[in-house]
Amino acid sequence: MCLLAVDAGAPLIESPGRRMAEPGAPWPWPGRREERQMTDQNASTTPQGASPSRLMRFGATPGSSRQTLIADRRLCVGPPGNVFVFGGVLFGSALAALEDHLQRPVVWSTIQFLGPVRAEDVLALDIEVPSPGRTISQARVTGRVGDREIFLASAALGVRDEPLDHAWDQAPEVPPPEACETAKLWPHGQEPGTLLETLEMRIVPGAFAEVEPTGSLADSGRTVFWVRARQGLPMDISVLALFGDFTPYALSKALGGGLGGVSLDNTLRVLRRVETDWILCDARIQGIRSGFAHGDIRLFARTGELMAVGGQSMNAWPPRAKA
Repeated sequence: MCLLAVDAGAPLIESPGRRMAEPGAPWPWPGRREERQMTDQNASTTPQGASPSRLMRFGATPGSSRQTLIADRRLCVGPPGNVFVFGGVLFGSALAALEDHLQRPVVWSTIQFLGPVRAEDVLALDIEVPSPGRTISQARVTGRVGDREIFLASAALGVRDEPLDHAWDQAPEVPPPEACETAKLWPHGQEPGTLLETLEMRIVPGAFAEVEPTGSLADSGRTVFWVRARQGLPMDISVLALFGDFTPYALSKALGGGLGGVSLDNTLRVLRRVETDWILCDARIQGIRSGFAHGDIRLFARTGELMAVGGQSMNAWPPRAKA
């Protein structure tokens, strides 16, 4: 399972050597999944082969369709006294659980958020596979904290032996991240020691540059920015789901500043996975009406390859001028 880690010297997302299968090749993970448990750095013991930096402790029985996780504060976002696990972290955990269970890569996926997960909550992931399929599996995950349903996720997973490989969507021509300005990942103060301290965003200058809140709608709902973990990270489904949840940042800018919105759902369509230090995000808000906004985001490698396309619907707040 791929998880967030934020201690110095450790990657933000840890992965057991996961890689994409080539078309026609078998999915490269071993068929047997041994029982795994991941511990945080304060745990008294660490299982053999597990890093003490991992922030969520996983319990899984071999062949089981249930996994349990313990949410660490360092996976959370939010102002002091009101932190919750970032939606992209939950989405990534659900998708990684499906990939582990089915030994196939995610092609398409969606999640509906029903409630928050707080630090130290025990989250149970229940996996169902109504259609195993020969090349494509259709599966779902329900996340629960106690008796509360937290999210519902569905996905299609698999690989087909087809040679055609092309992307019509091209990365926008922008300066590299080193030539861009650092931006705030959240418009309000964050509780110390939480997730966004481990991430970095660079805003493309010019039309997409940071401006003071205006309280007025922007002329465009589009924004382009670079994101990365401050430590290196392997490119897997957890990373794509994490950064695919950054569409609300574009909404905040489209609304002229302020909070922006809270996700009702996330969708992720995966084209390829490319090892890259920075991810270029091209996010667009299509519109807002009756308190809801809709947008999408394209994730490109630094070298220009389109990796994934995400989409979200969000609760949205009207723009407010700076006091």
